Amino acid sequence: MDFGGMSCNFKLMLFASFLATGLLATGCGGQRFQTPNIDSQYRKMLELQQQRSNFSKEERELEKRLPEGSPELYERLGDGYLGQGNQAMAFIEYSKALRVDPKRLSARQKIGYLLLKRDMYAEAFKEFDAVVTAQPKNAGALQGKATALLHMNRLDDARQVLSAAIEAEPALWQAHILSGIIHDRKKEFGPATEAYRKAISINPKSALAYNNLGISHYALGNYRQSAEALLTALNLDPSSKKTYNNLGLALFRMNMYEDSLEAFKKGGDEASAYNNVGVLYLKDGQHEKAIAAFEKAIELKPSYYVTAQSNLEKARAALKADKGPFPGSPCQLPAN
Repeated sequence: MDFGGMSCNFKLMLFASFLATGLLATGCGGQRFQTPNIDSQYRKMLELQQQRSNFSKEERELEKRLPEGSPELYERLGDGYLGQGNQAMAFIEYSKALRVDPKRLSARQKIGYLLLKRDMYAEAFKEFDAVVTAQPKNAGALQGKATALLHMNRLDDARQVLSAAIEAEPALWQAHILSGIIHDRKKEFGPATEAYRKAISINPKSALAYNNLGISHYALGNYRQSAEALLTALNLDPSSKKTYNNLGLALFRMNMYEDSLEAFKKGGDEASAYNNVGVLYLKDGQHEKAIAAFEKAIELKPSYYVTAQSNLEKARAALKADKGPFPGSPCQLPAN
C-alpha cells in the first residue's frame, strides 16, 4: 500500500475505508515490540499433543500396555494434560518422567516450554541448555533457550543462540522475529527490518512480524512505510490494540491528525483518544492544540479528569513559558 503521491483528501478517504471495514482500533501506551507467543514457538509440539484425541485404536491400546511408572506413560499423560490446557498437571507428569529417566530430553524440553509460560526464565534456560548440550542442533530447544536469554536481557548470548537455531532450521520464522527484537533493543533498526522481512518471507501471515516491522520503520523515521506495515498487520489481526496504537502514532507523524485521532478512538474511547493526541501535540510544542484536546477529553469523560487535567496543566504551563515541546509523553512507544 503506497501513500506516496496521494492527495490529502484521497489519503483521508482511503483511511476512512479502513475504518469502515473495521481494520483500525487503538489505545495509547501499548507495548512497542511484541515477542512471539510462546505457544506459537512450539506449535509443532502442541499440535501433536492436541491431536491426542485422534490417536488410533492401536496407539491407545499400546498406551494401556505401558508399564505403570514408566517415563513414556508419564510423558503421554503430560501431553494429554497440556492438550487440555492444564499446564500444572502437565508439569507434574513431565517432572515424573524426568525423575524416572533424567535423560528423557523430550520431557525436559516441554518443561522448559512450561517454565517460559510461567515467566520463569532462568529456570527455563537451564532446561533448554541441558537439551541443547545433548542435542546441539535441536532448533526448538535452541529457540527456547534464546527466548529465555532475551527475557533475561542477555542480548548478545541470545543472538548467538538464535544464529545456531536458524542454521539448524532456516524456516524457523519466530527465530527471525526474536533476532529482529534484539536488533531493535540495540537500536539497530535497519538490520531489525531485514530480520522481520525474513520472517515475513517465511510466514506472510504473521501479524506480529508486520507490527514489529512497522515499529522499526517508525524508529527510522520512515512513517509511510511504518503505516503500510501496521495496516497489513491489522488486516491480518484486527484485534491487536497495540498495533492500532502504533498506527495512530505513525499517522500522527504523517500529519494525518484527524486520522490519528480516529485510530485512537477505535482502540479505546473518544476521551482517551483526545488525551492521546493532546500528548502528541504537547510533545511537538503545539500547545494550543494540546490544550484544546485535553479540554475535550475532560468534557467527554469526567472520570478521565485526573489524567487529562494533569496534561492540560502541563500544556498551559508550557504555552505560558513558551519553552517548546514538553519532554515527556505517556504515549511514546516504550523501548521494548
